[in-house]
Amino acid sequence: MSTRKFFLCTGQCVPADELRNYPNSHIVGEVHYVLDEGQRVTALAVYETSLPSSIIPASEPNIRVEVIGDARRIQCTVSYCKHFIKRWEIGKVTFLQLSRRYELYFSKGE
Repeated sequence: MSTRKFFLCTGQCVPADELRNYPNSHIVGEVHYVLDEGQRVTALAVYETSLPSSIIPASEPNIRVEVIGDARRIQCTVSYCKHFIKRWEIGKVTFLQLSRRYELYFSKGE
């Protein structure tokens, strides 16, 4: 089993055992690997409610959305926090999968 990686309101992606190094941050979501048309791709699972970085979620909190493509300005939901993730970008495998999907879509004339 791989180490869980969390995305913080400050934009850092850190493994669970390093969360203690970011006491003033909040967990906005975590990295997931999901199947997209049979291909395993990286996604950012954004939580409904951001969590303090001092607590590693025992199980997945409610997920608002799984972001497979690029995204900008994902807001922290802690009321006094003004941080947002400036950039979430896809990896190479995900990029290739999305490219294949759009290539197939447009080759069908849709």
